[in-house]
Amino acid sequence: MATNRAVLPENGPQIAIQGHYGDLEVVSVDVTKWEAVFRARTASGPFGPEFTTRLSMIRPLSEEDTGKFWKMLVDDLMRVLKAEGKFPAFVKGYDVTTGEDSTGDPALYITILVSPERKYSQETVSRWNSFSNLLLDRLIGLRLQRYPYVQMGEKRRSR
Repeated sequence: MATNRAVLPENGPQIAIQGHYGDLEVVSVDVTKWEAVFRARTASGPFGPEFTTRLSMIRPLSEEDTGKFWKMLVDDLMRVLKAEGKFPAFVKGYDVTTGEDSTGDPALYITILVSPERKYSQETVSRWNSFSNLLLDRLIGLRLQRYPYVQMGEKRRSR
């Protein structure tokens, strides 16, 4: 199956999918179609054909796999927003983490990194809010297991 999606250079997240058996890994995701491509993996590498499933069918096997899977989703969403011309220039990067929110429910945390300034204008803050709301709408629209929280952070210079 040909795809224009980026494929991870390392092993993808290890997952479980009802009706499929063996060691499975996600190869790519497509948030526009709500789908993921996965395949079986052996100790010596990928094995057999690739299959497609709905994103909602995927269950990562560990916390590390959960983080990898959600990073893939957010990376693909950012790619889609760039293609749509909705990825603002003020975004200098982003961090994706998973965990629990204050009620103990599964959560996705996205920190949008911007250039540090001494003072931010109301117009700048308004653009940040608009982009944050766009991300929230798109992620909530996927109807997956984690509620997304988007926050802004300053991109620090490397020392």
